[in-house]
Amino acid sequence: SAYATVCFLSREKKMDGGELRRFAERLMHSFSDTSMKRGAKVIGHIKAYIEHQEGFLHAHTVGEAGDITVDGRDGGPIGRFKLVVNSIIFGLPEEAVKEAAEEAIRETSALFGLVREPGGISKE
Repeated sequence: SAYATVCFLSREKKMDGGELRRFAERLMHSFSDTSMKRGAKVIGHIKAYIEHQEGFLHAHTVGEAGDITVDGRDGGPIGRFKLVVNSIIFGLPEEAVKEAAEEAIRETSALFGLVREPGGISKE
């Protein structure tokens, strides 16, 4: 099953490039773990694209903790960014993939003190 979502995350205290990279890595790990705990057979891919005025990051994994890659152009400290996540997960119905993605975004955002702004777009 495939799932994609777009949202904006923000916080008052700005994040530097290192912290933003840690957020991206943690998000990949969380989404992968949540999917496997829900019964996924294989992670086809999980990708995230983080875009902000200062730069962008790409993060991706095929489900193994050591297989998470984060690269891109950090830029200066930022307080708001656009997050695009897309995935292909085998062995889970679409609704379960959506729930796993949303749980990972919610938990990882909370861990980093980020707030999801209203009005994000979700699609399957």
